[in-house]
Amino acid sequence: MKNTVSIISIIILSVLLVGIAYISQNESLCCKYKFCEQLTTICDQDTQKNEKINTGGDVLSEKGQKLFLENIKSGDTVDVGYEVRGEAPGSWFFEGSFPVRVLDIQGEVVTSLLAIASNDWMNENSVPFSVIIDFPLEQEGAYVLQFEKSNPSGLDDNSDIAKIAISIKPLEQKVESMKVKVFFSSTKLNEDMIDCSLVFPVTREVEKSVAVGRVALTELFKGTTFTEEEDKYFTNIPDGVVINSLDITDGVAKVDLNSKLEEGVGGSCRVTAIRAQITETLKQFPTVDSVIISIDGQTEDILQP
Repeated sequence: MKNTVSIISIIILSVLLVGIAYISQNESLCCKYKFCEQLTTICDQDTQKNEKINTGGDVLSEKGQKLFLENIKSGDTVDVGYEVRGEAPGSWFFEGSFPVRVLDIQGEVVTSLLAIASNDWMNENSVPFSVIIDFPLEQEGAYVLQFEKSNPSGLDDNSDIAKIAISIKPLEQKVESMKVKVFFSSTKLNEDMIDCSLVFPVTREVEKSVAVGRVALTELFKGTTFTEEEDKYFTNIPDGVVINSLDITDGVAKVDLNSKLEEGVGGSCRVTAIRAQITETLKQFPTVDSVIISIDGQTEDILQP
């Protein structure tokens, strides 16, 4: 008899354990039972998930009316161009819109926007709306979004506002780029270095500029990158060279550089290569036919071997 009771108890216990295991893995079932919620974190995870999705919330106006903001709340940071979505009582709209002011921390109006109804606004229910935060902005700052009930009559009894404090930052502008060539010597392409005037182009991607000659020379004076060095390119130009001036007129580029250009420079081969690197880097542009190099305004007796 005792053995029979034990066997039945074991069977019942096994069925219960299997049932609990099944329910605890099934979200829709588990979250209906308190005991299952205590055995697993699946319901907690679902709650956290929903909290992340619903980032907005209710905002009370000064007169106690409720606005719902779907995707923004006090303390949020948004970019210029962000679309705020929410719901407001139909009485807040006039001709399908109501004003939204952006105030600075002194309470001054920075810009005025319009919240536009997404559905029929002529009812007493909550009406979906959207408003795009769009105005010129140079740097991030603290602002107040002030939602204002439409009040064409101008009567105080018909006015109402609701506010949230947020940060607004400029929309990041994509920097346009361009490609320029800079010329280096190469032991791979000119193995014996018989002709020191032979220099070879590598391509650099830089921020777009109208001063293409200056940009290209600046890249040249940075020297070779690690990757370029591994590919057997090298520069003959000393470190620290900067451009004093660059003028391109009638096909002639006159470039004046600082004295670093000839510091520690020796040997006719290196001097020839330096001139070739600068000249070919500038002559890549169709406006340049020839190049005159000077150092601190002097063209005579510079870059001597």
